[in-house]
Amino acid sequence: MANEALLKSEASEEGGAVNQNAAAVLIADDDPAVRLILRHRLEAAGYSVSEAADSNAALAALRTNSFDAALLDIIMPGPGGLEVLTTAQTEGIRTVIIVITAASTMSNAVEAIKRGAHDYLTKPFHNLDLVAAAVGRAVELCAQAAEINRLKSEVGHQLVGGEIVGRSPAMQEIYKLIGRLVNNDANVLICGESGTGKELVARAIHFKSERWRAPFVAVNCSAIPQGLLESELFGHERGAFTGATERRAGKFELAGRGTLFLDEISDMPLELQPKLLRAIQEREFSAVGSSELRRLQARIIAASNQDLEAAVAARRFREDLYFRLRVIPIFLPPLRERREDIPELVDYFIARANRDMGAKVAAASREALDVLSGYNWPGNVRELENCVLRAALLAPGNIIRAEDISFGKSGHKSGQAQAGGSLDELLSRSIRDYLDEQHDDAAGVYDAVAAKVERPLIELALERFRGNQVRAARFLGFNRNTLRKKINDLRIVVRKGPAP
Repeated sequence: MANEALLKSEASEEGGAVNQNAAAVLIADDDPAVRLILRHRLEAAGYSVSEAADSNAALAALRTNSFDAALLDIIMPGPGGLEVLTTAQTEGIRTVIIVITAASTMSNAVEAIKRGAHDYLTKPFHNLDLVAAAVGRAVELCAQAAEINRLKSEVGHQLVGGEIVGRSPAMQEIYKLIGRLVNNDANVLICGESGTGKELVARAIHFKSERWRAPFVAVNCSAIPQGLLESELFGHERGAFTGATERRAGKFELAGRGTLFLDEISDMPLELQPKLLRAIQEREFSAVGSSELRRLQARIIAASNQDLEAAVAARRFREDLYFRLRVIPIFLPPLRERREDIPELVDYFIARANRDMGAKVAAASREALDVLSGYNWPGNVRELENCVLRAALLAPGNIIRAEDISFGKSGHKSGQAQAGGSLDELLSRSIRDYLDEQHDDAAGVYDAVAAKVERPLIELALERFRGNQVRAARFLGFNRNTLRKKINDLRIVVRKGPAP
């Protein structure tokens, strides 16, 4: 009996050969008469049918994950249908299960649905067409679930720039926070230096939430001219301004029920901030040149690489908008504060270089990893990515060596410049590398080298004193006017913040 418990059906007497592409249905019932009438009706409907005569055979069949739907009797030899149902749910078996039973009590029905049954049918079957219809719905549901899983897998690759990589304690906390955010619609403010992966986090929140099927729309508030930003966000009607020859939907409308990512929110013009505040607060907005109100359905995630609290204090950013955006704050640490993630990031970027750019690199050497881990990474993960991709493409062998690594805009070779030594030694090695790249007839080398040393020195001094030029000038031994002139000449961007 055990060897005969699982019986593959043959061609239907009425329908001929079974379609090999037909949806597969399992009938699990200890009554052969019930299996027979169900098999004939379902095969007539075009399904491929298999049978099981006891609980163990039913579970073994379900574990093959080859069925779209199953009719599962509650009372069968072995553990019983409800136990099979529970095991199937626990193991993530994709088959959609319909429970059938002659013991049509309320407790059975409630318990079956509670354990994950799609439907509940009672015997005897007075109308087999209703059974076939229930199976049809279950098969359709299984197909939809498979399609959703396929789409989710594809969408996972849309996290532009790659996955979030890192196992450091700081990143583990970020992952936990993302996990808590995907089940609610609270506004999120992501802060961190440029290159830390703020958009990656925003995309992770979107694509792992129930909004993943709707658009993820990103807007860089600093990249759009101030006069066009309102139209870009809210859209405009025809004739709203010179050049508006037709109606245009804005990002708020295009995001629909998805996510609107407002990057570099600190650069939003002060005069536009009240309209953004009202849109977020009232969940409605109007296009430029229109009085019609439209519902805001998207989730709002904002990001900034600047200190928004300092911007509020300086009256460059509205306090009420800041608190409206900062319902859930996320701070992304700079790469220099999570150096333990660098080896894993390097492996990830090497794999991408091999996959997407035709590189043939197996790994980075221990010495190369030491150099990469010792660098300060002012450009954070984005700078590390560019550095590794460059090394992977230009390395002469299949291993990235320390001498294959170059940093900064000039692309100077690292050698052992990051491996340690005094400041004089580090400067000497770096300057020697720079001079080696110059022709003997080059002119103005002194000024070029002095500028390369002077610029980071002034930038770091300003960073140390949070943009306070008076304190930075005193620290450097300049007067404030001299420092201001050097800032202008070197085109240094001063980041202001509260005094330490």
